[in-house]
Amino acid sequence: MTIIEEWTGRHAHALRTALRMTNESFAYQLNVAPRTVTKWRERPDMVPSKQIQQALDSALRQAPPDAQVRFAANLGLDEPQVVLDHDVLSQLNEALGDLARAVARLESAEPERSTAH
Repeated sequence: MTIIEEWTGRHAHALRTALRMTNESFAYQLNVAPRTVTKWRERPDMVPSKQIQQALDSALRQAPPDAQVRFAANLGLDEPQVVLDHDVLSQLNEALGDLARAVARLESAEPERSTAH
């Protein structure tokens, strides 16, 4: 996950965009006025208060992995490594094995041919 040492309007706008939220819904989530969110886009060098920075930290931490990737991309940062869920990978490998066995059975079975024309 990308860590922001000091949030600016540019960072906050990038997060809102990555989360695909409207100004109003993002403002509601952060408990700020919608006009504050608009100002971040208009004034990218603006540094929000410490309280708002903490709210932005929380919003980034709670963002889904795809939104975190979009956030890093919006800032022009290298893509962070995607955290792999080993349980999901294990289930996927098992499903692929089942599929391979099913295909092998289908290929080895002699298809019945109809003699009727």
